[in-house]
Amino acid sequence: MIEITFLGSGGGRFITITQFRSTGGFHIAASRNLYVDPGPGALIRSWRYKLDPRKLDAIFVSHRHVDHCNDLEIMVEAMTGGALKRRGSLIASKSVVYGDETHTPAISKYHLNVLESVHIPEPGSKIPVGEEELLITPCQHSDPTTIGFRMKTKLGDISYIPDTAYFEGLKGWHDGARVLIAAITRPRDMGIPYHLSTDDAVELLKSMEKKPEVLVLNHIGMKMHFANPYKEAKYIENVTGVKTYVAKEGFKVIVDKKEIAVRTLRPARFV
Repeated sequence: MIEITFLGSGGGRFITITQFRSTGGFHIAASRNLYVDPGPGALIRSWRYKLDPRKLDAIFVSHRHVDHCNDLEIMVEAMTGGALKRRGSLIASKSVVYGDETHTPAISKYHLNVLESVHIPEPGSKIPVGEEELLITPCQHSDPTTIGFRMKTKLGDISYIPDTAYFEGLKGWHDGARVLIAAITRPRDMGIPYHLSTDDAVELLKSMEKKPEVLVLNHIGMKMHFANPYKEAKYIENVTGVKTYVAKEGFKVIVDKKEIAVRTLRPARFV
């Protein structure tokens, strides 16, 4: 069994600064524990949903934008027992580790030095994470080093498409995955450069020879938020036949051999 728990589903600067939707990224529990895109709130919401960040084995960061990497260093400190044990892996885009023309690195040399391994892969690279394997996938975003992944597992593949424009060949990297998690930032007829919209999601799914069993809309922007993402999800489902969910804080996807189930967790109460 594989469990994917969302610690937030928001994205973009205005959702991030208002926290109308939380922005903590998501956690995958398979043979190892992988945290994906630890944006603002990743640490506190991990504890809120009883996902001990000290038990992480790896962290994946798609790119340097703050809504994807804000909590990276503190999650590394948790994974390494307060930076006292050299353990865990970071799998990240080049901009996260080295910065770029407009951004400083998202992680210090101090934090890099307490990790057991650091991977800065190109699309097509394969990174083992326990019994699973991440096939690194390309994106076309304003941060040109942005990467996604397709996680190969014994229970089928789990794909993650972070911020990207729709481009020729995108489907080839994710066709046949059982679960597709995609950053669908904008609703119908409101697309913007470097991001996917509802229209793009429909085009992508229609182009696939083997569609996913489940699509999860993630990284909801302000326009999508107020347009009603659940209405957009229903439209995608009706047009493509793919069961479509909207991620939110505490939303869990449970992947088993025969079926994919979902549930919403209640946050833990702190004394």
